[in-house]
Amino acid sequence: MKQELHVLYIITKLELGGAQKVCLSLLNGLEESDVTTSLIANDQGPLVDAVKNKPNVILMNSLQREVSARSLIAEFKCFFELIKKIKTFKKEHPNLIVHTHSTKAGILGRWAAYFAGVKKRVHTVHGYAFHAHQSKVVWFAIYFCELLTSFITTHYVCVSSEDVKTGIKLFPKFAQKHSIIRAAIDTKQFFIPAKHATSFPQADRTFIFGTIACFKKQKNLFDLLAAFALVHNQQPDTRLEIIGDGTLRPQIEKWIKDHTLTEVIALHGWQSSVAPIMINWHAFVLSSLWEGLPCAIIEARLLKLPVLSYNTGGIHDVIIPGENGFLYKQGQWSDLAQGMLTLTRNQPLYTKLQHYPDDLHDFDTQHMIKEHLELYEKLI
Repeated sequence: MKQELHVLYIITKLELGGAQKVCLSLLNGLEESDVTTSLIANDQGPLVDAVKNKPNVILMNSLQREVSARSLIAEFKCFFELIKKIKTFKKEHPNLIVHTHSTKAGILGRWAAYFAGVKKRVHTVHGYAFHAHQSKVVWFAIYFCELLTSFITTHYVCVSSEDVKTGIKLFPKFAQKHSIIRAAIDTKQFFIPAKHATSFPQADRTFIFGTIACFKKQKNLFDLLAAFALVHNQQPDTRLEIIGDGTLRPQIEKWIKDHTLTEVIALHGWQSSVAPIMINWHAFVLSSLWEGLPCAIIEARLLKLPVLSYNTGGIHDVIIPGENGFLYKQGQWSDLAQGMLTLTRNQPLYTKLQHYPDDLHDFDTQHMIKEHLELYEKLI
């Protein structure tokens, strides 16, 4: 059965995000299970080097992530190019499954597969692109596109229970055609036994908060910066480190400079390996406005870092308030700051959160690959 299967993944920009890492893990992991896989993606992004020399990878400059009315003609050209390439795959592999990741690639890819005659069209929801922080017009436009596409979607893969609840509420027959398969990470890279976890800093040591985020509106980093500024004002022996980059970097750098925090806030940029930096942190903080279930949360808990986060998306699937972290209402950055301060001053609480016995088996890469393989075999 496995040898009859061919899975074609479609995603836009290969940046260092959870969706991209999951897609590449599946691409490589299924190959190791004797399943032929292919990938269509944009030719830009820090992960391109990892796949550009593979014979089963097609990099399309026309498959851009951004959407605008001005590029409508280019979008149509990209769409027809996708149809043509998918038809070529289908001729060679009759049991072809097209599996899309990310919103734009998901909509274009599923419709291109439909017009190419592919019968099995799967999409992974890494959080929906419509959310409460948009205007009603933008929300409805994105939702309407996904609603239409839902009628030609064979199966949805969700990474969080929150995405499932939204899907069942907003899309017909979603309940009958979805699975929860966690967005996995390389647990071996991050797992650390509790006895080797970073210890609570003593009086003369700095307490380091850290986060991983692209510098975009979604990640809402200015709330986190404001929270840290309050914390640092009351607890000078604190530091904030951010792994990531993006379009808002100039504004973030200016904010840090204007608040004279350049000595205690470090911007590490994107890193191919984040564990060597994270292992020196004492707690993980996140202030995102919309998410699926960020992989960084799992990485933090594997490293035994207490997590302080806005209650966004499916984060509550992993973080249990008072057990392994705390969750706060979006926008309440002063509450987030108070939680950060409490953590720096309460060693017993810190130790309790740190050593909570999380069950993260579902987030292991091999487990994720196995569940996808079972899904694909069921579909064909």
